[in-house]
Amino acid sequence: MALDAAQLKEAATELLLEEADTIDQRRWDDWLALFEEDATYYAPAWEGDDDLTSDPHQEISLIFCGNRERMWDRVWRIKSNLSSSLARMPRTCHLVTNIRVSDVSNSALKATANFRTETFKHEEKDSTAFFGRYLYDLKRTGDQLTIQNKKIIVYNDIIPRQMDIFNI
Repeated sequence: MALDAAQLKEAATELLLEEADTIDQRRWDDWLALFEEDATYYAPAWEGDDDLTSDPHQEISLIFCGNRERMWDRVWRIKSNLSSSLARMPRTCHLVTNIRVSDVSNSALKATANFRTETFKHEEKDSTAFFGRYLYDLKRTGDQLTIQNKKIIVYNDIIPRQMDIFNI
């Protein structure tokens, strides 16, 4: 049974909210499973007030993972406890809102959303917020959706401390 427009938006919304929840709950394997093998995860840097970098192979990025294996590398670093800055993981809370779906075809669709992520570092007794916009390319396989590409535009890109996949 094909999904109608309302069901498709609901499915996309559930996927985006599930992604946020997997990060907040530190369910890293579940998070990775939401992405296609050749998925890209990209947070470009700002070149100026209104211009983002556009080529992660030639220009600086805040974060760039060119496939799910590179995303797994970041997860491994988080889970390994070998990084002193990640020895005590911060608490995070992702708020995802204003979800829109467009460019629907039989095999793909685009989704956008706004986000705000609060991060609390206990040892510093400090909370930091990141906010911005998500742009997704979602793959459709029957009634299932997976993430083919995720671009994160971080509006407050003056980073007060570390920024990693769990912060945005």
